[in-house]
Amino acid sequence: METRLLAPVKEFVTPNLLTIGKDKTLHDAAVLMASVNIGSLVVQCDDTPCGIITERDIIRSIAAGRQLDETTIGDVMTQHLITISGSIPVKDALVVMSKEAIRHLLVEEGGRIIGMFSFKNFLDLERLRVGFI
Repeated sequence: METRLLAPVKEFVTPNLLTIGKDKTLHDAAVLMASVNIGSLVVQCDDTPCGIITERDIIRSIAAGRQLDETTIGDVMTQHLITISGSIPVKDALVVMSKEAIRHLLVEEGGRIIGMFSFKNFLDLERLRVGFI
């Protein structure tokens, strides 16, 4: 386990991020997430990441009485995106996530986004390593 915590975070990223426009609805986001079995989408504003929409954001919106087909992603997305270098150790990425109380980090290398790191990425790879999946 310690070896994995010292590995560069880029080894654990989900590449080929799916994105969605901020003017799309929560229903659109939910359909896209369900179709590929993921829990978050990067929100694009003029070809630049400007937020993230997660399953939790959608659930909170439902609980608040918002209509999924009328509420835009821009209305509820998290705008505070944190980007980390792909070379930092996983343990440092986990510390950032804990301090910021977030579950997703954008990962960059050479000035461009190469993917997303989530705690789930790390857990899935650890489960695979020990034979649980």
